[in-house]
Amino acid sequence: MNPLEDFLECQDGLRKEAAKDLRDKQQKELDMWSHWNTNGRQPEHLQPLITSFRPLISSKVNIYTSKIRDIPPEAIRAEFMNQFVQAMQTYDPNRGAGLGTHVQHQLKKAQRFVTTYQNPGRIPENRIYRIRELQDAEMHLDDRLGRAATQLELADELKWSPRQVGLLQTEVRKARPTSQFESDPSTYTPSRKQEVLRLLPYELTNEERSVFEYVYGIGGKPTLGTSDIAQRLGMSAPKISRLKGAIAKKVSKHL
Repeated sequence: MNPLEDFLECQDGLRKEAAKDLRDKQQKELDMWSHWNTNGRQPEHLQPLITSFRPLISSKVNIYTSKIRDIPPEAIRAEFMNQFVQAMQTYDPNRGAGLGTHVQHQLKKAQRFVTTYQNPGRIPENRIYRIRELQDAEMHLDDRLGRAATQLELADELKWSPRQVGLLQTEVRKARPTSQFESDPSTYTPSRKQEVLRLLPYELTNEERSVFEYVYGIGGKPTLGTSDIAQRLGMSAPKISRLKGAIAKKVSKHL
């Protein structure tokens, strides 16, 4: 056989083999997602997906950790993982896009996180989750409306007051790149604990999840004390205390 033809045939064979390997991997990931999605979305069923997508997530994280010095690598890594989990939650196979494509699209949102928090010392830690919710709502409404959402539209989407939306938008706009932290980055870094808080709702009962949202101010809920949570949820204060204790045990188990 002609050496050139032999080379081209070999290359074609390698391409076909690589394409088959990719299809097999994509099908395996889809099967894992379906198993996780149809069996209560348990954390232990999510772990194989995290393992499969870890090389992709790490490659994205490394792009920013090698360039951005203002944000701890742990914070960047935690945000990309948060966006990966969000991709798993929002994926709909009926829309036609593959799971990998959906993950790639969702991971792009982490870039906005990096831009926002290049000077995290100016943004209080207790507003990190609120600002992330605001950014997600902005992107959701941008896609739905085909334009930037107004403050009132964002307030309606988030079930917040327009004043809350305006305050957070002002904080985001004030963030500017700097060469070093103006405050101790350990007060900001999501790292292990915030990643645990992001994933923990999957392990909570419905009652625990309702209390959890008010304890940590997640999902648009205000941060409240035991008596206020009891009043909001129509439960007794002792019951709220017991639920808070159960939540604390589940948090500490993963730290």
